[in-house]
Parts: sequence; C-alpha cells; structure tokens
Amino acid sequence: MSLNSDKLRPMIEGINDLPTLPTVVSRIISQIANPATNAADIGKLIEQDQALTSKVLRLVNSAYYGFPKQIKSIQHAVVILGFNKVKTVTTTAAVFDLIRQRDCAGLDLRRFWQHALGSAIASKVTAEYIGIGHSAEDAFIGGLLHDLGKVVLDQFQHQLYAPVLQYARDKGILLTEAEDEVLGLNHTQIGEWVMEKWRLPQVIVCMVRHHHSPNNSPDRREMVNAVHMGDILVRALGVGNGGDNRIPAIDPATAASHMIDAALLREMVDTLVAEIAKAEDFFALVSGDGGD
Repeated sequence: MSLNSDKLRPMIEGINDLPTLPTVVSRIISQIANPATNAADIGKLIEQDQALTSKVLRLVNSAYYGFPKQIKSIQHAVVILGFNKVKTVTTTAAVFDLIRQRDCAGLDLRRFWQHALGSAIASKVTAEYIGIGHSAEDAFIGGLLHDLGKVVLDQFQHQLYAPVLQYARDKGILLTEAEDEVLGLNHTQIGEWVMEKWRLPQVIVCMVRHHHSPNNSPDRREMVNAVHMGDILVRALGVGNGGDNRIPAIDPATAASHMIDAALLREMVDTLVAEIAKAEDFFALVSGDGGD
C-alpha cells in the first residue's frame, strides 16, 4: 500500500499519545537560545525534574567528559559544561526516557538507540573534522534524532510499517528505500514532522529531514553533511542497528566539499572508536541503567 504525505501526516499528527519533549527540556532549549539567559536560569530549570537532574549529574561525571573532579551540583555542571553541552545532555536523557515508554514491535529498540547514540557521537566528531566544531553539540542532537521517524512509525503505525520492515529484509535494501517503495515516503519526513511538533530549531529539522539526501537540504548543508557521514561511519563500525544491515556510500558531493579521502576517513574512525569507548554511561541509558 503506497501512501503520500497528505494522507500519512494527519495520521501521525492525530495520534493522541505521540511523544512530546518534556516541558523542562523544551524550556531549556528555548532559554539557551536567548542571549540574556544565565547559568542560574538553566540550572533552576533542570532542578525542577529530579530524575533529569540525576541523569545529568551522572553523565557529566562520566568518562565521556573527563572532568578531574566530581561535579556535585547542577549549577556547577552548567558552568563547567557550558550551555550547548547542557542542551546535549538534557536532550539525550529526555529522549531515551520518552521513547522507552512504548515497545517497538518490529525494531530492536535497544540496538536502535545504540545506533542513534553512536550516530550522535559520530556526527559530533565529523562536525569537528569538517570545520564546524562550534556547532558540534547541535550535530550530536541531529545524529541522536536522525532516525526517530522509524520509531514513530513502528510504535504508532505498526500495521503500516511491518510490511516495510519485511520488504527491506527480503530485498536486502535500506529501510529508507523500502519505505519509499512501500509507503511512498520515508522516516525522514516523519522525523521532520515530529521535530516541528517539538518546536526544535530549524537546523535540527534539516539534519533529520535530509541526512540521507544532503544535497537536497535548503540550508545548513554542513550540519546535514555531518549527520549524513556520522550515520554511515557508525553503520560501518556496527554500533547498534538502525533497522537494516546496509552501509550506504558517502555522498560524493559531500565528500568532495570537505576533501574527505581514505586517509582522513581512517583518522575519523580512529577518533570515533575512542569517543565511543568513553561513552559507557551514555550507552547505559539505552540499556535502562541510567539511574533515577
């Protein structure tokens, strides 16, 4: 059965229990975008949610950030990390909790989120290598959320998505290809709608919508390129599983625009492997061992 966006979008947006970002996280993202915001403002917002506070403190004290002394308060964490890293940590903790509230019938949710987190780290690493390190934290969030549309389809429209999953397995193709052939649209469009519903910044909407087709992005092409390559690098390393076992090629125009050659790719992969090894506490969130 082939659908189009005019038919499927109302079906998705009409789902009463479609996940929404917790109010506190939405407010954090909004406040960080405001130049008048200070560390005390952000700290007070996080402290409104006890579970989020616990997870943030666990993550900021993990090997991934490598601070020499334990950070014991949220206010201290905000000052030490800076606003953009705080946005990354709070969004990561909130999204994992949000999606775990429902089971997936077709996707292996644990391996899916391992892939998502691996892609987040890889997108951040890629952003740093291609000269947009100042936006690396946004690239992390884009990588984390890039495949969210798959989860929404599987959790809320499984009767439509089950044939897609089977078709991808039978044909040995990418899920996005199977989605286009069976549904007439793919998870990047679903993800775009959810990002808009969550009122996330346009750069994140673009990364989610165009990570498979970076040349189609109307703006923020470098950020989209970071997520495009991050997703592929993590697939090549076999970190988790996004629903299929294919490893697409990096878009030639993307590689050329950043002068990506085999030697640089090997260096990026070595850096990525080291960063993933430090992210044990982040991956523990995927396994449900994130602390409350």
